Amino acid sequence: MNNTLWRSGSETVHGFQMHYRDWRPRDEASLPVLALHGSLSQSGAWIALAETAKTIRMLCPDQRGFGLSEDPGSDLCSEFAADALALAQRLLPSRFVVMGHSFACSIALEAARSAADNVAAVVLVDPVVRLPTASPTASPPLVLPESFATLDDAVRYFRETEEGAWPGGTLERFVHDIMLRDDGIGAWRFPYTPARLRRLRAFTASPANDYDLFAKAKAVRCPVLIFRGGASKRFPAAAEAPFVETFPTKPAVVLCPISGHFPTASETDLVADGLLRFLAACR
Repeated sequence: MNNTLWRSGSETVHGFQMHYRDWRPRDEASLPVLALHGSLSQSGAWIALAETAKTIRMLCPDQRGFGLSEDPGSDLCSEFAADALALAQRLLPSRFVVMGHSFACSIALEAARSAADNVAAVVLVDPVVRLPTASPTASPPLVLPESFATLDDAVRYFRETEEGAWPGGTLERFVHDIMLRDDGIGAWRFPYTPARLRRLRAFTASPANDYDLFAKAKAVRCPVLIFRGGASKRFPAAAEAPFVETFPTKPAVVLCPISGHFPTASETDLVADGLLRFLAACR
């Protein structure tokens, strides 16, 4: 990680400590980006993209209960969004772009809806899109390894459980960037506890959840860019058109042909190029 341009710290947000990484390029070429990771990662998921794009300031929080942030015990989409906006209010200029990955795409759209005067645009990276006509299916019980003795063991786990291609050393870098390791030694572990992930998944599958991606899309008026993994099971090709047509203004869509659910890691150059082009038009 290029430590000369990364800053990190924590802020007390809504009663809990929220850790963040902040990529601060010397020559910013666009509006800054508030980047919200998905439920299987933490702020480190954005390291490769920030360092590849180079000139985009990216504020990347560990969301509540993930990475090094504390867990205040609630999983409402509106509260995740309020956390992110509170951090942005302290650390970013008044106008910025919100980017979300996976389940955080709902959070990004909620942030854009609730802070329309501040959010200039939204970027969605492989949102979890379930078609309204699809029959609900029960998720299998979540069973996770406690930890991994070596980084190679963790890489092997992700290679066996995630779809898509991982050219070169992209998977190794991704796993290194998102896994936690106490004091830089010992076992590698996920950036969340199994109980924390189970709780989030139970809430998002419950009638009380407020993560309706289609409803949030209808309420957003700013420009939107979507990246879809060509091999993604969470955002299949059949779901693209119905989702895109939900927005009041048609979003731009960039297909990342060989990627599964993590195109920012597996096709970083393609995503960085698309993001830079999109942000150049957002002023």
